[in-house]
Amino acid sequence: MARESWYINESELDDYQTPIIQKKMSSSFVVKGCAGSGKTVLALWKAREIADANLGSYYLVVYTKALRQFINDGVNEIGLANNRVVHYYNWKHSLNKPKADFVIIDEVQDFTKEELTELQESAQKTFILFGDSAQQVYKGLKDNLMTMEQIAHHTSLPMEQLVLNHRLPKKIGRIAEYINTTGDSLESRCTKEGANKPFLVKTASFSDQLKFIKDTIEERGYTDVGILFPHNSTVKNADDYFKSLNFPVEAKYDVNWPDTSKFTLNFHSENPKLMTYHSAKGLQFEAVFVPECSMEDLPGGNVNPLYVALTRTYQDLFILYSGRLTDFLSEVPPSLFETVDLTEEDDELPF
Repeated sequence: MARESWYINESELDDYQTPIIQKKMSSSFVVKGCAGSGKTVLALWKAREIADANLGSYYLVVYTKALRQFINDGVNEIGLANNRVVHYYNWKHSLNKPKADFVIIDEVQDFTKEELTELQESAQKTFILFGDSAQQVYKGLKDNLMTMEQIAHHTSLPMEQLVLNHRLPKKIGRIAEYINTTGDSLESRCTKEGANKPFLVKTASFSDQLKFIKDTIEERGYTDVGILFPHNSTVKNADDYFKSLNFPVEAKYDVNWPDTSKFTLNFHSENPKLMTYHSAKGLQFEAVFVPECSMEDLPGGNVNPLYVALTRTYQDLFILYSGRLTDFLSEVPPSLFETVDLTEEDDELPF
């Protein structure tokens, strides 16, 4: 299957995206949109409008290094200057924190109140924010995070909303909706049904999970794969395991940064991409594998990172665990899954 493009052209905009594109650049505003609603694309479009019309200086700030790498094709396709689409860490640590006439923020839900105030002060004319409270992955790790409604109040900006989910199949949206902390409907927003239910795979061990992933990728011929983990250390362990089998993968992890870190993601290659839930924000893949979904690996706390992981695919989703499945998924009816129990010798794969 050819990789599905995350970028959309003007003719493909839906009825909720079009008014945002048509808003005048003199207007500052907040855009709330669910996973797959096109927030990053619209942020790029607004940046292009500034550049094409020579309206002034601008920055488009994204939160993760992986997302900045992922959208590079879109940045180049529409002719944006690479140094104007920046990873937040680079902006934060640049000399004097540069100002611009226009500042556009993607994944705004993970900026603290203080960080957001600092960014707003750097916008000389217009401040535009895109985000989703359900994808707030640093809740509990960072202080003074806000919901999208609180962000609109804090910045005194009006809020626009994106409604449709163009990425996620309904069959997957049905289970992700059970762990959406905002209470928003997700399944009804999805525009396609999808062919397969999510696969729920039980194995005897972590290494068995990784072996299943390798075998499935090879058997089904996936060429656009995300393998997403709860912790950086687990990404490293999986990377080491796959390398021991001469199975080509690419990885991003930071373990005791900067002493043990790696970033080899190349979104032009067909190699599976290994990273944490947090690093996967804004990304999409044909097939997504989410190992380590057991109680001991996903203790209680913030479910939003898992929600992000489960909403990254535009085709197939595999949830894997050993032992007892995490309570985060305990309320999902078993009928919504295609279940596979590899701890039983006579169980056969459903493909």
